[in-house]
Amino acid sequence: MANAKNEKSPIFEKFLISEEITCFDKRNVEDEEGTVVYRSYIQTEMGDMPIFVLLDATIYGVIRVLVGANVVTADNYQAISEFINRENSKYKNFKYYIEHDDNSLYLDCIYISPNTAFEPELLYVLMQQIVQYMPGAVPALKEAMGIEQLPDPFAQYAHKH
Repeated sequence: MANAKNEKSPIFEKFLISEEITCFDKRNVEDEEGTVVYRSYIQTEMGDMPIFVLLDATIYGVIRVLVGANVVTADNYQAISEFINRENSKYKNFKYYIEHDDNSLYLDCIYISPNTAFEPELLYVLMQQIVQYMPGAVPALKEAMGIEQLPDPFAQYAHKH
């Protein structure tokens, strides 16, 4: 899909401006699909969880939450897997998964829409559902992960002086 035009990102930006939503940082990936990443955070009692909106020229828009960076261990893997299975069986609009490359727990919500039918309001509603859901999930997440506070998701990128 070389030179594809991402028409969803400008529409989403207009929506953010019109609704006076200022909590997102924006980054252009400059790939073949014209991907643009919007980043913010969900504040929870465990700590801040990065939330990303990924928009590109494909029919997929992704809302991705980094629920816990580098939190999956041999000791808690079974408990986290049970949590994932329980939650994924209850909720249709988003799904949890473990990324084994970085031992992290993620939550994804996929919004399917061609450029010509993209509705930023619907994308935002889906995001709000996740933001409203997450505080209620924290006690079960703490128990499954065996931690009270999330590690800093960007600690591995910190500069040491």
